[in-house]
Order: sequence, then C-alpha cells, then structure tokens
Amino acid sequence: MFDDITTVTLTAAMRGASLRQTALAQNIANADTPGYKRVDVNFEGALADALEADRAEIARNRSAGQASSLGTHRRALDSVRTEVTRDTASTIRVDGSNVDPDNEMSELAANQLSYNTVTALLDARFSQMRAVIAGR
Repeated sequence: MFDDITTVTLTAAMRGASLRQTALAQNIANADTPGYKRVDVNFEGALADALEADRAEIARNRSAGQASSLGTHRRALDSVRTEVTRDTASTIRVDGSNVDPDNEMSELAANQLSYNTVTALLDARFSQMRAVIAGR
C-alpha cells in the first residue's frame, strides 16, 4: 500500500533533504575550523533520473497490456544514491576554509522549506489513504 511511485519518491526526497540538512549543519558547526572544506549532498539529479526510469518502465508495462505498476521488477527509485561531495577546489578565507556562514544559513533555510514541503505532501498522501480505508 505504501509502495506506490508517489510515496516512494516523496520518501526518497525526504531522505535526501534530511542528509543535506545534516551536511549543512556540519558546515555551520565547522565554520571557524581552519582548513575545513564544506560538504553538500546531491540527490535531486539521481532522484529525477530514477523517477523517469520507473515511469518509462510503467509505460512499457501498460503498452504491453500488463498492470500499470512495476510489480516484481526492481524499481530505480529503490536504489537512489545520495552523493556527499566535499568542495576542495575553493578557498574563501585566509585560514583555508571555504565555509561562508551566511551562505550556509541561507542554504539551510531553503533546504528546510523543501523538506517541509515534501513532508506536507507525504502527510496529504497518507491522509488520502486513511480516508479511503475509512470509507469517507
């Protein structure tokens, strides 16, 4: 029941945003650490590619007269990988660090908005399921 493409996509997006929040908080915590290089989490591209691959598989199944789900096939969404990257190419401070606390706080706020949006969408999805189960 919780294995549909929408729920799986939203769950993967929440996971990625959560990991990014941790990375951004780590950057802020180490803003005054000499030589520290900022990290970020990239998942949006991999998530979009996996979603497109799964949609294409569902379309192929439909055109072949099969059910409009992935059935027993392994979904690309099940293997979305988040990539943690460290920016070692840039340095913005004399002490060798490349953390700009103002930029990190801005990124943190933007990521929090994204996470809240995905959480609200997932909550709405579960509310729909509860309403169907309850027969409303």
